[in-house]
This record gives sequence, C-alpha cells and structure tokens, in this order.
Amino acid sequence: MQGQSWGENIKQNYTVQTDFSCGGVDVKVIAHCIYKEKPYLPCLSDSQYIIIGKKKIVSSSTLLKLDHSISEITCYKSKNNKWFIELYYSNLGNCSACEYYELYDINGNLVATDRKKLRVIYKHDSTKVIESKNFNEVVKKYREIFSKLKLEKVSSKDVNLSTESR
Repeated sequence: MQGQSWGENIKQNYTVQTDFSCGGVDVKVIAHCIYKEKPYLPCLSDSQYIIIGKKKIVSSSTLLKLDHSISEITCYKSKNNKWFIELYYSNLGNCSACEYYELYDINGNLVATDRKKLRVIYKHDSTKVIESKNFNEVVKKYREIFSKLKLEKVSSKDVNLSTESR
C-alpha cells in the first residue's frame, strides 16, 4: 500500500501457532511475539513452546535465553516403524553457531540434540553464542544417532513466525 508509514506495520504482543502431524500425533509450535516490524518478516519472539501430543515442552531457546527460534519441523519414520520429530532452530544468521537441532520421539522425549555444539556466554544483560570446543564431536554424535535410528524423512513444515494466529 503506497503512502503507508513505517509505524503502521509494527505489531506487538500476539501469538503465532504452527500445526503439524507426525505418526498420528499432533504437534504444535507456539510462539509469543513481542514485536514485528514488517508483514513479511518473522516476529521477535520472547518465548516458544512445543506441544507433542499432550506434552508441553518449553523450547530450549526460551530456557537458555537464545535468539534462536524454531524454523522448521520435520517428521521421520525409522525402519522399525517408530516416529520422530526434529526441530530446527535458527537465528537466521549464516554461521555454524546460528543453528541447532533437537530430535524428539512422539511421546515428547528428547532423543538427541546437537545444541551442545554451541557455547553460550552470559554477560550482564547480553548473551553471546559461539562454537564450543567440541563442536565437531557433538555434530558427529548427533549424526551417528540419526544414522543408527535409520530415519527416513516423511514430511516437513516451515514454522512461520510472520503470520498471526486466529
């Protein structure tokens, strides 16, 4: 819309929900957005949580006060017919410490994560995330667990933090 001022695009304090299904289990990613500047940009979220079936899980990003948000959910099936949900966290940067993964079973139990590849440094009111010293080992271990489970991708969905829940 022509003539629209910058201030008219700003939104504050609303909730975004992404729904997904994996192995017959409903999965929801819910984010509380505190600020959004433009309609096509993701919101700045101060908290996210996941509901897998009936289990509510506060996101590790929220617990650790990271600026990473869940960007994608993927459903996997193992060779022995077990289902798994992978959450992809990103801060939209282009670096090795800008993303990490968490793998859950359909009961909401954390099976594996490569989050420990990140070293989080808290100073006063700021948080800095860098590569941990054992970055390669952590990534290798996550991949080994993934391979051992013999997972095949079934479906995935982007977590859209640019659309308000209705």
